[in-house]
Amino acid sequence: MSQKSIIFKLKHMKILLFVVGIAGILGILDVMEFYMPMEFQDMSVNRHSLYVHLDPVWSSYPSNIVFDVTSTWNKSNAVLDESQKFIPFDETIPKNYGINELDSMHDKSFVRLSHQNNQCQYNFQPHHYRSTVDVIRQNIEVAMGLQLTNDPYNIQFKNTKNTSYSDIQQETKLPDAFAHFIPICMINDVSDFDYSIRIDDKEIGANLYFIPSISEYESYKQTGTFFYYTEPGCFTKNLTSHSGTCSTVTQGSGIMVIIPDNISRSLVKITLNIYEQ
Repeated sequence: MSQKSIIFKLKHMKILLFVVGIAGILGILDVMEFYMPMEFQDMSVNRHSLYVHLDPVWSSYPSNIVFDVTSTWNKSNAVLDESQKFIPFDETIPKNYGINELDSMHDKSFVRLSHQNNQCQYNFQPHHYRSTVDVIRQNIEVAMGLQLTNDPYNIQFKNTKNTSYSDIQQETKLPDAFAHFIPICMINDVSDFDYSIRIDDKEIGANLYFIPSISEYESYKQTGTFFYYTEPGCFTKNLTSHSGTCSTVTQGSGIMVIIPDNISRSLVKITLNIYEQ
């Protein structure tokens, strides 16, 4: 074997080891993130997920959708119950994993499983986040070009449009698409929020809207129509990743993410981060 061939193989082996090492570190962080506690002095953090299985009435059947949501907002001056600051995670308690629920949208049924949505309470259970773990993860993703900032909670993604089809075609897909509502956690009457969203399926585009209340989400489920904040930065359409800022958001508002009913993959993941300024 020539010296050039040996050098070539060694270079490729180093690259392979680097990729495997990064994957291993991310895997370890996932385990650590699930079990380790963290508390903030000034901010509240909740991370929750929603798993959706589409029934055969959907064109995307048998696809599944996972929403991974992180909300960060200012704490109130309320006094915490000391007994609620640390709650051991008991794997034998079903409620820790959530409950399967049957729901429908546009007269099309689906199964949803919500995990650890604490309804904007900041005395969350210990397996959500730990600062050190998130900082390490953030720096790895920044180095890999997956994120744009080193702040593990005010995350920014590249602004990337879906190029598989046009914005006009996207609009025609919305009346019978799938939507998820995320309440915005805040203690003030009015506040500004940074946000970022990323979908790992590059063949479809997602729409995101700040809406004044959950009633607009219910309206969309029933009629396909709704009202939303029309100010610049408060909505975006037909994207695969995006970061922005929506100002003067009022209490009771939320974010609605809409995914067209033409998913071709077995599993699609949408990552959403909401950060109060």
